[in-house]
Amino acid sequence: MALGQATPVVDGSDLNAATRTVSASPRSVWRWHQVLATSVIGFAHGAFGERADVRRDALPAAMSVRSGHRRIPTDRASLAAAFPAASGRLVIFVHGLVETERSWFRTAAGRDFGGRLADDLACSPVYVRYHTGRHVTDNGHELAGLICELVQNWPVEVTEIVIIGHSMGGLVARSALHHAHDLAHPWRSRVAGLVCLGTPHAGAPLERAVARTAALLGRSPLTAPLRRLLAFRSNGIQDLAEGYLHETRGADGQPPDRSADIGPALPVRQMFVAATLSRSQDSIWGRLVGDLLVRPASAADPTHNADVRWLGGLHHFDLLGHDRVYHAMLQWLRTTTAG
Repeated sequence: MALGQATPVVDGSDLNAATRTVSASPRSVWRWHQVLATSVIGFAHGAFGERADVRRDALPAAMSVRSGHRRIPTDRASLAAAFPAASGRLVIFVHGLVETERSWFRTAAGRDFGGRLADDLACSPVYVRYHTGRHVTDNGHELAGLICELVQNWPVEVTEIVIIGHSMGGLVARSALHHAHDLAHPWRSRVAGLVCLGTPHAGAPLERAVARTAALLGRSPLTAPLRRLLAFRSNGIQDLAEGYLHETRGADGQPPDRSADIGPALPVRQMFVAATLSRSQDSIWGRLVGDLLVRPASAADPTHNADVRWLGGLHHFDLLGHDRVYHAMLQWLRTTTAG
């Protein structure tokens, strides 16, 4: 059939179906354009940080609440309009590196964790979008302030808060809780639990290898240009080398003291979910490769006081929507929260 040639119509029902398809196509194309554009922007900002000055209106440097993938101001009227059935129990979703809140919705079942938890725990899911190329501690500080605004202006009294972070999002959430503790934010006492899905608490091996490579390249004038190229990695990516949560960093390329990042223990219940491609927990290959991006020794870091769940046969991005992840999380939340 030649390009632009009309599709043959057999009867009126086919004509109606074709009309609906054609009329829906522009909307579908626009929707996929928005998804693609947001994904590209999320990658550019996460990978290169503030050097990637693209479409800041679509992915602003400021952290924001999202509903229907639209930015929602945190004043009371805007929140009431966006969340007409608001519950006093908030579940806040924090995405990972080079992601946006859309990442939570790319599930095979078609239903995201937030929508399912809203039914099973009678809570209100709240999604945030942030600039993943910034330092984890900067995003953690901003998340702490954003939660303050949410609690202050939420349409009903907030009685309970759960934070769920994927990958880097778990570090940002932990950083926010440390900030809230240090600054005595009133909302910290309402946090019932923190869930970290594939979070590199003890660092990500890939970024650690890149950081070491960059340090070696900088020792020779011949390879210094390659080091400068690697230096274009965003601050957020560089923080993943050791799972940094705080401002303290080493000078002259030396690793900092991680004592501030390991303690003090957070005064909230935590659940760490670790995944491996291998189906056996004792597999050497599984321990080395992990979920492709994070090893189980890091995702289930024993230096933290957390309940650990290991799930085999899953990769890093399965943690955003897989049924097994959801059921493990739901079971834990039912023992942690009021519901």
